Amino acid sequence: MYRFRQIILILILSSWAIAAQAQQTATQTDPSTLTLDTAFTYRAQALNALKWEANGKGYLVLEDSGKGEAQDIVRYDAATGQRSVLVAASQLVPAGTSTPLVVEEFDVSPDTQKILLFTNTARVWRNNTRGDYWVIDLGSRKLQKLGGSAPASSLMFAKFSPDSTRVGYVRGNNIMLRTSPMLASLS
Repeated sequence: MYRFRQIILILILSSWAIAAQAQQTATQTDPSTLTLDTAFTYRAQALNALKWEANGKGYLVLEDSGKGEAQDIVRYDAATGQRSVLVAASQLVPAGTSTPLVVEEFDVSPDTQKILLFTNTARVWRNNTRGDYWVIDLGSRKLQKLGGSAPASSLMFAKFSPDSTRVGYVRGNNIMLRTSPMLASLS
């Protein structure tokens, strides 16, 4: 009788171990299950250049256009969630090329009539702070590059002036300033 109990106990313990192993395997394959490993290896997905409008009525975000790496600049109404494409990727094709710019960041002018686009970035120390800057006029849909004959990925820290008539940026060790109309030749 004692041997029979031992055999039963061994069978129960082994079936329990097999069930625990199966549970652990199932947990490892389910990414929604929180484990000690997933808690310490979690990496949040980056949000693609979200910008709130100055009036707070909506926000702009970069979204995949479905055409390679190109992205649309999309506006969402904060109250209704209604989506509208503000600038399509097809409008971000520079003259003489056939592919749209790959925008990494953007900034809207204070008068909301122009958008400053940051593309072709290069890493400086820890962050991508060097690149090319383009301005698109939302009325005329005219796209122009800042920096004129500057080497690729050589401009830094471009910003609109408070009155939206100028853009300042760093080129080499110089602070450059360009004025309208459409920021004057943007050189």
